[in-house]
Amino acid sequence: MIHEEQAGRLNTLLRAELAAVAAYQHSLRSLDGPFRDKLEQIRGFAAAHQRTVAALQECIRTLGGIAAAEPGTWGSFVILRDAASVRQLIGAEETGLARYEAVLPSLDGEVRDLVALELIPRQRVHVATLHGLLRDIGPV
Repeated sequence: MIHEEQAGRLNTLLRAELAAVAAYQHSLRSLDGPFRDKLEQIRGFAAAHQRTVAALQECIRTLGGIAAAEPGTWGSFVILRDAASVRQLIGAEETGLARYEAVLPSLDGEVRDLVALELIPRQRVHVATLHGLLRDIGPV
């Protein structure tokens, strides 16, 4: 039962990560204005979320669960062109961070280590980097 509960919690996170990958891929196709020179940074975010998807899928399978295939909700699909769009991404990343932090106490073993040592720090880096992007583009 404990494994089923953990797999369920991880599937909730997985659906959010699948949506994050889709959102960043959409953003990559729509980079505009001051963000055209941020292509590699945004591509890095998409790749990081894809690595998270793979890690969560593996954990779910290890726990004997079936990994979700459909994305959940994760902010909106953002066209990166102004400060407001960066704020949307920051909000979505902060929500993801809060989800990881909320589920952490209910996890154990390698799954807990993955979330605590890899996924939460990765989310924090995304939030900090996006705040930096917002400062870089200045008031828009």
